[in-house]
Amino acid sequence: MCALSSLSGCVAASETTEPANRPHERAQLVAVFPVENLSGRPSPLEDIRRMFAERLTGHGLRVLDDATLERVITKHRVRYTAGIEQGFAKALKQEAGVDAVLIPSLELYDQSLPPRVSLFARLVSTGENPSVLWIDGTGAAGDDAPGLLGLGLIEEPHTLLARAVDSLARSLSRHVSGSTGRVGDGPPSRRFRPKIVYRSEALDPARPYSIAIVPFFNKSARKYGGEITALHMMRSLASAQNLTVVEPGIVREELLRFRIIMSDGISLSDTETILGAVNADLVLNGEVLEYQERPWAGGAPMVDFSVLFIERKTRRVVYSSYSHNAGNDGVFFFDWGKVNTAHAMVSRMARAVAGHLRLTPPTTETRDRPRDMERR
Repeated sequence: MCALSSLSGCVAASETTEPANRPHERAQLVAVFPVENLSGRPSPLEDIRRMFAERLTGHGLRVLDDATLERVITKHRVRYTAGIEQGFAKALKQEAGVDAVLIPSLELYDQSLPPRVSLFARLVSTGENPSVLWIDGTGAAGDDAPGLLGLGLIEEPHTLLARAVDSLARSLSRHVSGSTGRVGDGPPSRRFRPKIVYRSEALDPARPYSIAIVPFFNKSARKYGGEITALHMMRSLASAQNLTVVEPGIVREELLRFRIIMSDGISLSDTETILGAVNADLVLNGEVLEYQERPWAGGAPMVDFSVLFIERKTRRVVYSSYSHNAGNDGVFFFDWGKVNTAHAMVSRMARAVAGHLRLTPPTTETRDRPRDMERR
């Protein structure tokens, strides 16, 4: 997975590429890692990585060339590139001058008609203390906006894939330029709120927190359902002003170092070990019971998961919730409002969980609902 020799020619842009209209006085140098394949099927991973490199260069960022990246990877014998470990982050900064790494993850690439594509990407800083600087995701189906007489249908999977990469590249460019928020991200609909919620008053909205996300326990038939749901939660939590997400590669490194194996969730002793090792305040664990794209032809996605937050100081559960939704919930006429991809639906569900967590100053809506236990 780590060897870049198999990605021959996948990055045409190099760190010396200078776009004609550079928006930044000193563009960051970014290393684009190989795409993590969470789709469970063969996919055009090289094309995706190449497109990311081209789009980043077009937005005024410099992209590290493959030869330099492969040299550093080979020197440090790195085999895992779905995250970045602390030692390798430091090496990239010192030996290649890399400011950040881009880690793309492919959730879905379905070429059947209509095609469907789901992608994540996150930007992680290098150096002594790597952290998640930005994370976003996008999911789309060719029949999301068919329009009159089906003129808006997209039947070419590569076209849908290019649009997904363009969307993430624009989001990253806005982050680098100092813009906040994601286009189209408003309050989630009530139908995507958790069905059961517990929130302890010990959580202080005015206090900054750091959070370590451990792998979710996957009980669904969807391969990598736990990893995908964890990425959705990371995306939603990273947008909180006073919340810092620990890079998952560092969490994985500590799990391996302490030989922690989670066969059915995480124990309290393991929680203390992880939080102490990564110096985090909260640990997030979860369980995925169902993660289906379309159980039958023309059907709607169905997702069922729970989350659990444990605080380091009190060693208690400070938040838990259970969410279950289908893409056709509340849809009665002509598929109006139907969600066609699990990615788009879980994105809304994860934002609803983050909203109930309330780690930002309370709004009028949250002050009107002070109860710890909420049932929807």
